[in-house]
Amino acid sequence: MMPLVVKKQAPIPPPFYQRAQARLSPALHIDALTLVTMLHLLTLCRLAVGLAHRRCPPPLPAGPGGAPRIYSEESLLLISLLRTLWRLSYQDMHDWLKSWPALALACGLPLGKDGRICVPSKSQQCKRRHAAGAPVHESLFVLIVVQALRRRLIRARDLIIDSAPILAWRRRDPDASFGHAPAHHPRSLLRGFRVHTLICRGSGLPILFLLFQLMLTMPLLPNAC
Repeated sequence: MMPLVVKKQAPIPPPFYQRAQARLSPALHIDALTLVTMLHLLTLCRLAVGLAHRRCPPPLPAGPGGAPRIYSEESLLLISLLRTLWRLSYQDMHDWLKSWPALALACGLPLGKDGRICVPSKSQQCKRRHAAGAPVHESLFVLIVVQALRRRLIRARDLIIDSAPILAWRRRDPDASFGHAPAHHPRSLLRGFRVHTLICRGSGLPILFLLFQLMLTMPLLPNAC
């Protein structure tokens, strides 16, 4: 099998990115390939996966049968991070990686037998993301905060606390609960969670967060025990 030769090309914007930027001011002034390579994000994701597995051992591997896994957890974690930063859908992320082979290689995606880069489909991204669970993403957040402190991007000397509700993804989410919505919200009650974030006031970046269920506060009756 001949190795894949990726020609140097200009950064490729993600699908629908130009149309979205026509309505909003640019938020990221760096392309994805430069972000991944300069910050060594694949290595950081690999460390996050190892840290998460030490804290919470991964589930036992499946028995014989079925297609083998060809995408590493660190690659899918990095793809999930890029998808979140650029606010893309699973299909848009798939199409972006297909159109930009250099970015796909920087994310650690493997080559197929035909020498082409294998890109995870939208269903594969979604299934593996839910299978990884919260520990992997929490570990990545912790490592990013540590790196930001070491590089003096944040000082964490002047801190503020913020609180915001997060809607549940599914109505039958067993971990979600009902709670009061903010005053500006059109609905009085929301089903989901509330996240409390500790923010560095100088940079505006989060350094710690806690997630709680949304719960209704019921006043105590005078004769209640």
